[in-house]
Amino acid sequence: MENKELCLVCQDFSSGYHYGIPSCNGCKTFFRRTVMKKQKFVCQFDQNCPVDKSIRCACRFCRFEKCLKVGMDKAALQASRDPIGYTKRTKKPEFQPANSINSDESNNGSPERQISPVRTFENTLSLLAVKEKSANELRLSAYLPKRSLKQALCSKSLLNDPIFMNQHATLSSRHFYKELRFITQDDYHYWHERDWFVLTEYAKTFKTFQNMSYHDKAELVRHAAIVIPVLNQVYNSPDHGLDTVVFPDGTYYDRTHEPTRPAGLNRKKYQVLDLVLKPFREMEINFNEFAAFKAITFLNPDADVSLEAKHEINLERVRITKQLFGYMLQKDGLEKAIYRFGRLILMGTTMSKMACESKEAVWIADFFENIGFTSFAKELFFGDN
Repeated sequence: MENKELCLVCQDFSSGYHYGIPSCNGCKTFFRRTVMKKQKFVCQFDQNCPVDKSIRCACRFCRFEKCLKVGMDKAALQASRDPIGYTKRTKKPEFQPANSINSDESNNGSPERQISPVRTFENTLSLLAVKEKSANELRLSAYLPKRSLKQALCSKSLLNDPIFMNQHATLSSRHFYKELRFITQDDYHYWHERDWFVLTEYAKTFKTFQNMSYHDKAELVRHAAIVIPVLNQVYNSPDHGLDTVVFPDGTYYDRTHEPTRPAGLNRKKYQVLDLVLKPFREMEINFNEFAAFKAITFLNPDADVSLEAKHEINLERVRITKQLFGYMLQKDGLEKAIYRFGRLILMGTTMSKMACESKEAVWIADFFENIGFTSFAKELFFGDN
């Protein structure tokens, strides 16, 4: 009979009792390696990172602390029976492809972050997951500076500043709720501003982006200014049904027609529900998959950037795309991975079309003037000339 007991560390299916508790092979191997090698880790945040099967490898400090908390016993390890190294089953070949699967995680659906000269998809997706976690913490904070687009794009990313994140990336009192209320124009304004602010900080975490000219940076962010906020809003929405997107402050929108909004933006709302929210829920996209898909969506060579920038963007995008497929292949098996990966990637084309239509609606309705968006938002869409 199939073992339905869960790993106490990450809640994935356990493979049996290891070091005193039911655990999966990934957490068993992680615990053994950490103890035997006497590794020491540092948490980049507040030592309270989530540890579950979708993001168990983002913070090794918090993962090891949870292993100890749920009862994994260091004394249960026997050096003679628990060697660290390559066994016959996992012997390292003379040549290992860059996207090869780490044998320690071969029986589990999530990668483990490794410090290695070979950047496998395990490492890349874990780094993207950490980046996404930080971006969402900043989104939920109260911090929102007033600055020009050039100041935003040419400064260092706040997401890479642990001192700043520790001081300012704390949950705002505005961002929780007891009951839902239908969204207003001011609410749309508020969340657009927050998502565009976080988008600029997210963009600067990519080395490819850091090396671009200011013009290319601005154009790539403009190109992403519709789709990335949509992804944030949809993925982070609590589940109140396939026709409802809920924001962290309890405001929501559904299929209710909003006569005060331009027709094009009402149409965009229906597209978000049908073309993004519905497939995300149906495919049960996990955190690692979302973080990778968001990066792929952001790194779009169709933006109006230089040929050199297009080339570099495309290289990075292809690399992440390959690694996302490798991860899904490991987690889902061939047939399911092909279906889920293909469906997810095709969403990118649909979202690009939706973004173009939404921007046209903004221009035609003179949207920013009518509702008083900031100069930063106008600059983002219309340029800084």
